Amino acid sequence: MRPLLLFDVDGTLAHSGQKIDSKMSDVLKSLKDNFDLGIVGGGKLEKILHQLDGVECKHYFTECGCVYHTVSDCCLKEIYIKNIRNHELYPKINILIKEVLSYLSTVDYMLSGNFIDLRNGIIYISLIGMAATQEERQYFIDLNKKNGYILELLSRLKDKASQMNVLSSLSICKGGEVGIAIYPVEYDKVQVLDTLLKDYHTIHYFGDKYDRDGNDYRLITNENVIGHKVTCIEDTFEILSQLSFLSYLS
Repeated sequence: MRPLLLFDVDGTLAHSGQKIDSKMSDVLKSLKDNFDLGIVGGGKLEKILHQLDGVECKHYFTECGCVYHTVSDCCLKEIYIKNIRNHELYPKINILIKEVLSYLSTVDYMLSGNFIDLRNGIIYISLIGMAATQEERQYFIDLNKKNGYILELLSRLKDKASQMNVLSSLSICKGGEVGIAIYPVEYDKVQVLDTLLKDYHTIHYFGDKYDRDGNDYRLITNENVIGHKVTCIEDTFEILSQLSFLSYLS
């Protein structure tokens, strides 16, 4: 069985919300001769396919692995979808959504629109809003580095979850470069291993949200995974270039 390379998207393969660049595209394509490729992202399938810009993978675990598609006969095949609305914790999560809206009404920076995205398996919160332009997203990213809005909201949401006695049952973590994801703990990215371990002995995972508050943490630190903690897409490119060279030598 060929080794598997798994990737987060925003901050790992591409800048926030943007397509991968030509260098990343080329190195990923060069690795397909010796590795299977897969995505484990928090975004929806349509957005991730747009960001990959024609680079085809074998596995697409979107919405933190709650939606899974694979490629069969050159076509995408849906394997499963989980629905957070049917989860017993959804009413508690809805209370946290209201806490988010309360927080956003007090912030001192300019907002756009569409802050809450109810996806199939996760709730995604954009602190600048999903209607933001790329310039507005970058404005927030820079401002957040100085003022820590994401960490402030994370702390507030975890306090609220603790008051409701559901903190240990929910993942409340950084997702992407401008937001926070909320989902039941069993919907974490690490769930993809339930599907993959029966077919792969060697699994690499690249992610940039690898600290305890990040949505890559449990997967990138799993004992069955070779984790690559990256801080930017340049880190990913450097490691992939080395893997490509070593596979060429072999």
